[in-house]
Amino acid sequence: MEYSLILPDQLNEVCALYRAAIDDMHARGLYQWEWGRYPNESILTEDVALHRLYRLDTEGRLTAVFALCIGQGPEYEGVPWQYGVHPICLHRVALHPIATGKGYALDILDFVKAEGCRLGCDCLRVDTYGQNTRALRLFRAATVREAGTFRFDGYTDDFHCFEAPLTDDCPLLPVRMHPAYRFGEMTPWGGDALRRLYGKPIPDERTGEALEISCIPGLESIDDTGETLPALLARSGAALAGEKYTNPFPLLLKLLAANSDLSVQVHPDDAYAMAHEGKLGKTEAWVILNADKGAKLRYGLREDVTRESLEKALLSGEDVEPLLNTVQVTAGEVFYMPSGMVHAIGGSVTLYEIQQSSDVTYRLWDYNRVDAKGETRPLHIRQSLDVVRPELHGLHTRLPEETDAGEHMMLAVPAFTLSCLCVKGEWAVSQTPDRFRMLTALAPFTLRWEGGKLALQAGESALLPARCPSLIVEGEGRALIASPA
Repeated sequence: MEYSLILPDQLNEVCALYRAAIDDMHARGLYQWEWGRYPNESILTEDVALHRLYRLDTEGRLTAVFALCIGQGPEYEGVPWQYGVHPICLHRVALHPIATGKGYALDILDFVKAEGCRLGCDCLRVDTYGQNTRALRLFRAATVREAGTFRFDGYTDDFHCFEAPLTDDCPLLPVRMHPAYRFGEMTPWGGDALRRLYGKPIPDERTGEALEISCIPGLESIDDTGETLPALLARSGAALAGEKYTNPFPLLLKLLAANSDLSVQVHPDDAYAMAHEGKLGKTEAWVILNADKGAKLRYGLREDVTRESLEKALLSGEDVEPLLNTVQVTAGEVFYMPSGMVHAIGGSVTLYEIQQSSDVTYRLWDYNRVDAKGETRPLHIRQSLDVVRPELHGLHTRLPEETDAGEHMMLAVPAFTLSCLCVKGEWAVSQTPDRFRMLTALAPFTLRWEGGKLALQAGESALLPARCPSLIVEGEGRALIASPA
């Protein structure tokens, strides 16, 4: 087998091969191409002039023709690619009918990958028509992932896009994540604020939580193609999360909307949670996104409350509320809750929550409420008393003003960091090549990098891989950026 660039005096031979390949397609009921419309002699002549049309010869005979383009065309701009900033794109692959089924297509892909590396590219991108079952089968087997689809005018089916990294240090691109929801009986205190404020497609009118970036089993967030975060991590590992953060994934990012008061809770630290639950403990922080006038949080215990006085109240069934420190809240406030600190979200509050990736929660009091059946929610008094630390009173601050341009550190605690990015125009995001970051837009923004972009609406979140290219954020407003410590 021999690969070479096609010369101008070979164009007639090339056109004849394309016509033979198209006749074979039509005989099989596949109308992906129509000679003269696409491809045509003008396109192929341009390919030859630009030195991007290749031929494969076997036993001295032209067997296949294909184009290799450095950089992508406009049809690819809306595809959620995940690999690379310098793509080589494979187009117009035509195999002579008598050469099908002999393994040449796989050999062509091997050549394309090697040629892409030689030309300084870091990833391969290719597409094929949704009715071309042979090509779909080939690309699914020979690339890393199916990246998405697009539609050309005049076609009845989508074109499917595939990609693969070509180098060991190929960048990973930002990934828009879509949430899983807790709703209904899981969050009887929930409401419709996530839809009203951010246009979320909530599943019902008692939706309490959108788990924006989540590896919680059964509540995994997904990318634009429907792939779960655990699947992304399984494929990309340290390139996505960073060497120290692949297993278990350390953080969980939520948007939470409370229509009524949540129960009073306390969370264990890692040591207690691992010993008793086999899971990470939970440290978390809240950023208030929206709050009605007079909205409140329960934030720690009052100064004079001891473990003994809390235990007496809990075990005797007394009203616990007088023991709680209650604070009124407004949009823009930031609250940190280390493990062991008592806390509760009040009604009419919508907030951003960053926490360790854990679903361990101990409910120590629920205001003696009963449901429609007259039943109370289960409490975890013994566990709560084991882990509570009455002396903890958290850390309370505010986001900077939107006009205060730059990235501002809000929290740097043992489990995570949280910063606020204020943008008016554009801002270069700081690089953290040893760990992932999670960016949540509080206003519409566009993330830009070499050769690509991702538009985020307010309330949407993107996972920024450890091996992310340099990013520029464009827009006006604030975004929150969280990362493991």
